Order: sequence, then structure tokens, then C-alpha cells
Amino acid sequence: MGIFQLNAYRSDAGRSVLTSTSVERLFRESESEAEYTIGWVRITLGLTLFATGFLVSSGTTALTEEHDLNQLRVAALITVGAFLALGITSFLLVISRWFRPWMAFVLVTGDAAIIGVSLYFGLYGIGLGGNWVAAMPTIWAVPLLLAVGALRYRPLVQIWATTATMIAVVGVVSALGFRLFLTGVEAPASLGELGASIGRLFSLPPYLMRAVMLTLMGLTTALAMVRSRRLLMRVVSETARRANLARFLPAEIAPLVGENDVATWRQGRRQQGTILFVDIRGFTAYAEKLDPARLSVFISSFRRRVMRATEAFGGVVDKFIGDGALVVFGIPEPQTDDCARAIACAHRLLALVDQWNVKRGFDPPIRVGIGIHSGEMYYGLVGDERRLEFTVLGDTVNVAAKIEQATKRFNTALLASETVVMQARQQRSWGEVGREPLGGRGEHLAIFAYTGTTPTG
Repeated sequence: MGIFQLNAYRSDAGRSVLTSTSVERLFRESESEAEYTIGWVRITLGLTLFATGFLVSSGTTALTEEHDLNQLRVAALITVGAFLALGITSFLLVISRWFRPWMAFVLVTGDAAIIGVSLYFGLYGIGLGGNWVAAMPTIWAVPLLLAVGALRYRPLVQIWATTATMIAVVGVVSALGFRLFLTGVEAPASLGELGASIGRLFSLPPYLMRAVMLTLMGLTTALAMVRSRRLLMRVVSETARRANLARFLPAEIAPLVGENDVATWRQGRRQQGTILFVDIRGFTAYAEKLDPARLSVFISSFRRRVMRATEAFGGVVDKFIGDGALVVFGIPEPQTDDCARAIACAHRLLALVDQWNVKRGFDPPIRVGIGIHSGEMYYGLVGDERRLEFTVLGDTVNVAAKIEQATKRFNTALLASETVVMQARQQRSWGEVGREPLGGRGEHLAIFAYTGTTPTG
């Protein structure tokens, strides 16, 4: 019993390394794009803080001395310059391809430092204590940077960004202390219970809650990165697996193997099918005249014509065998017209070869032999976890191969078994040329040649 196998899938260490490398490269590219985007966010953030800084300072002119007001504006300018510099730096690193993964930790540390410095000098210039940090516009840059940081798909960077930012904010609060009103300004008596309520809102317990919420936000985005990264890894791995299957398996089979359990396909199935073998006549002598490059082009051109003819009639190219091919009709499910479509495919292929001869002027012209047989066959996946192969085997395959070889002795391009001719209902266009013991079964099989006319008696 002959076996014609198609290398379909290898689950070996080399392929795993290749997939892992592809995923890591994808993540590196994604991280570079993320830093480019975050660079724009830093520049936009710097300009926004510049505008709000001047608005805050202008609104507190009556409560702030000129010296402190100038100090506040200088702090705003420094903050803007720092964010702009950090944003431009990230741009240059990405554009010049100098960016490295560890640099993300430095950049987020810079973000936290800039936020801390901006908060400190903003509150200090106005004369407010650290408990007023939640009232400063700069503080709302924290959730923005944490949210945008999720683009990196790097949980450790996000955790460090959260930690560094909280250190900066807590440091500002600790350095400036807790004061309800401006430095040197007495609490108006008219505030009464309102002042006490405001004091409670900006006291230590509410700040602990705010700090916990900001920390949870950063950790939640880090968790989202972990899940997204794992999902992306699975998607890329599955895509790579299906791509590898599609490269080797017949196009009609690859999606089925990808969707169903491989174990099911290992069991295989027996069913009716039609096999077409095609082979180039005198190829060995012809190949000796060609250099390797021209030979490769020649084989590729022949296989393209086989594919065109096969696809036109719903067949499956199961295997290319050097200068030949094994084509199957009836995969994944047998059809009543499999034999008729196989014959039509053979005629189309012969026409394509004739056109090829005219186009290229081959001397001697390219000739092929085609043999077709129909019957029960087995197909499925065989092998272990390291290597799986799509296999078509059975007596039907052997007989079809021998019929194709018989075209040499009968000096004709196309032969088919009696079964094929009868099932295709084309008896009037075929004539019997011989009966031979094919397939090792001890019985004689009638072989028919295409005549295109009604055979005589």
C-alpha cells in the first residue's frame, strides 16, 4: 500500500523559537510606537500645564506677592520645558532607532519627577499646603499618563510608573505639610462649618483614599496589560500555527484542522475519492540541459499551471512530487461529479501545457502524462507532536499512479480507469485500450484513453 505524504506541521523547538521571536519583535515595535505617542502626550501636557499655570497665578494675584508670583510662573515654564524636552527625547530615540526597553523606566521616572516638581512649586508659589495637591491641575496628569502608559504592554513599567508617581505626590504633600488656608492668611470667621468641612475634605484620611485609588488605577492598567499581552501571544501563536498549516496543507483542509481537534484528524477517515496523477515526460533528460536557476523557474511555472487547472474544477493539490503532482477530488467531502471534474481538470491542464509550449517555444515540446482512478481512499493526519503529516493512501492511489505510468506505453497523454469513465458518464468519448493487472489485486482493470469521438464496437 503506497503512501503519498505532504509535510504539514512541525511543533518543534525551532518553530517555537521562531514564533517567540516574532512576538517579541512585535512587542518591541509596539513599544516604540507607544513611546512616540506618549511623546506627543508629554508635549501636549506641557503646553496645557503652561496655560493653566498662568491662569492659576493670575487668579491669585491679589493673594500672592509679586516675588512669589514670578516664582510660580518660572516654575510653570520649567515644567513646560521639562515635558517638552522629555517628549522630544522620546521622539528622537524612536526615530533614530536608539530606543531600548530599559529606557522606558527612565522616561516614566522623568514623568513622575516633573509632576512632583510642578506640584511642589505650584502650591509653594500660591502659599498652600500639601493637602491642596488635589486641587492643582497638574495632579490630573497622573491618570492621563497612567492610561496612555497602557499602550506599552509592559506591566513592570506600569507598576514602576505608578510607584514613582505616588512617591512624588506623597513627597510633595509631606514637604509642604497640611494647611487649610494660604500662608499668613487667617481663616474668616464667616466660614464657620464650611471651613471645617473643607478642612475634612483636604485632611489625611481622604488623601489616603485618593492615593489608594490612584494606585489601584495604575495596578489595574498593569493587570490589563498582562491580560492583553497574554491574549496577543495566543493570537499570534495561533495565527502562526494556522499560517504554517496553510503553507503545507491543502487550502480546503487547513481551516478544518485549525478549527477542530487534531486528535480527530489523526484517526483519519475512509471515503470515496478520485485521484489524478500528472507527470512531465522525459523530464530527466530535459533537466540536464538547464542550470539550477532556470530549472527552478521551469518547475514553478509547471506547478502554477497545475494549480490553475486544479482550482478551476474544485480539486486539491495534495502533493507536488518533483516534476509531477497528486491531485484529489472529493476532499473534504465526496461529490457525485468528482470523476467528471477530474476529467475536466485533465483537459484544462493539457490545454495549458499546449499554450505553454507555444509561448515558450520548447524544443522538443513539453509533454505530460495524466492518469485518473476513483475508489475508496484514506486521508488524515499521521505522526507525533513533533511532526504531523497530511496523508492520502490506499489502493486507489496506487492504481492511479500506475495508470499515469501506463501513458508512456500507450503513447497517449490521458488515461482513466473504467470506473472513472462510467461515473462521469462519458463512455462515448473514451475508448478501451487495454486490461491490465494493476494495484496488485490479481484482477484486470480496464484502461480507457480519451478519443473525443464515439468509440466503435
